[in-house]
Amino acid sequence: MEINGAMNAGLQGLQRASQQVSEASAEIANASGRNDVQQQGAAQNSGAVAATETASETSQAVTANTSTDSLVSLQQGETSFESSAQTVETADEMLGTMIDTSV
Repeated sequence: MEINGAMNAGLQGLQRASQQVSEASAEIANASGRNDVQQQGAAQNSGAVAATETASETSQAVTANTSTDSLVSLQQGETSFESSAQTVETADEMLGTMIDTSV
């Protein structure tokens, strides 16, 4: 039955999107925690040499890039979830219509 296949595909999409959102959220939270630790370390070592500052700046740039990638992944997961939910809703409406017309 095609409606059953559409319903299953929608539910699998919801699960994948939910997992993607969870992973992206965890990455964002971890990046935020790493950034806080780096800022504390930089404040404690205010007399650090220029090379250390450059390494710190590079580390912050990598963290920013990771955060940006995670935010994009979060948005993709949200969009995927919405489209999968629409698939489930449409399959549900089709099934309801079929039941109504067969009665």
